[in-house]
Amino acid sequence: MTMGRIRLMLADDEGQVLEAMTQLVSTDPFIDLVGTAKDAGEAIDLAELHTPDVALLDVRMPGGGGSRAAREIRLRSPDTQIVALSASTDPRTVVSMVRAGAVGYVGKDQSGDEVLRAIHRSADGRSSIAVDRVGEVAERLTEHQSRQLVPTSERARVSKERIEDAIRGDALETVFQPIVDLDDGGIRGVEALTRFMSKPRRSPETWFVEAASQGLLTQLELAAAARALEHLDVIPDDVYLSVNVSTETLCEPRLHQMLRAMPAARVVLELTERTPVVDYGEMSEWLADLRALGSRLAIDDVGKGFSGLGHLVELSPDLLKFDRSLVAGVDADATKSGLITRLTSFADEVGMEVVAEGIETEAELNTLRSLGVGTGQGFLLGRPGPIPPLVNGTWEWPLRHRPFG
Repeated sequence: MTMGRIRLMLADDEGQVLEAMTQLVSTDPFIDLVGTAKDAGEAIDLAELHTPDVALLDVRMPGGGGSRAAREIRLRSPDTQIVALSASTDPRTVVSMVRAGAVGYVGKDQSGDEVLRAIHRSADGRSSIAVDRVGEVAERLTEHQSRQLVPTSERARVSKERIEDAIRGDALETVFQPIVDLDDGGIRGVEALTRFMSKPRRSPETWFVEAASQGLLTQLELAAAARALEHLDVIPDDVYLSVNVSTETLCEPRLHQMLRAMPAARVVLELTERTPVVDYGEMSEWLADLRALGSRLAIDDVGKGFSGLGHLVELSPDLLKFDRSLVAGVDADATKSGLITRLTSFADEVGMEVVAEGIETEAELNTLRSLGVGTGQGFLLGRPGPIPPLVNGTWEWPLRHRPFG
């Protein structure tokens, strides 16, 4: 039996099953339940947030089923072991889950001891497909696993090398998205966004999540920030450069050293939610040092969750960035428009700037302007891309939409 505590997440769309499994694992002193989900999307988000040791996934839950959840979880939390949970032992279902990354497969009608045993075996990196339940198919799958599934330690090694290669090599490319004054169309800032040119081709956030799982998030963020800051000398003096950093990187002395070597007053540090704030007091001290250099702080994803509001109270940011989830459809949603109105009014009272992210329609743009939002960014205004060169001493972004003034 595994001697350390196992961090487990459960995902099943049947409330009775979730309740029964929750009660079952509560009887095991070596298992800590970190959360539950009712569909594949929730399961993926939960795994990315908590990086559990084991994820027990219902095969046929909504949102793409267990196979979709398993594949995404393996990308975002490579060390998480997947155990499939099903009322069926249909060979095709078993095969699809194993190919998606499951190392365990248990039936909903199996005994509690068998389920707990499967969780412990999977946490140890061992197969927990019950041969007596799935018969010949399970025997073939166990062989398939031994040939095809990379051991956890090997996956971790490959993952770490992949991130280290990205940090050392030329895999990082920086693109920039304009932050536009919604009254006159002038460009007030640009946000630096990292793209990864090496394989496997996947979203930037997946790379950063993987780096965090390998203890390399700060190194990767510093490498990305350094590449972004290299462009500061080709950006006009009256345009700021916004760089994304986690709370860990914000408190990293190497970032502070980097900013001391350049006009830091033109840099906005955009705080992401990749890592939680452990100590606001300590973080405020690091932030005071950055502000002494002239840098400003932006809180990203305001309106998406509770942490943004916590940062707002504790850190007194200079800019608030409204998340796309709050901006989308604001023209037809009284709740969203009311919240934006109040947040914008609060920001004006305390001297904060507001930026609306993800503006994609003229209706959203016109509504945000009417609500007093000063600046924004999004595909309607300008897609991420390289910084345009100076032409006859003039620097101008090729904005896609200009209904200003």
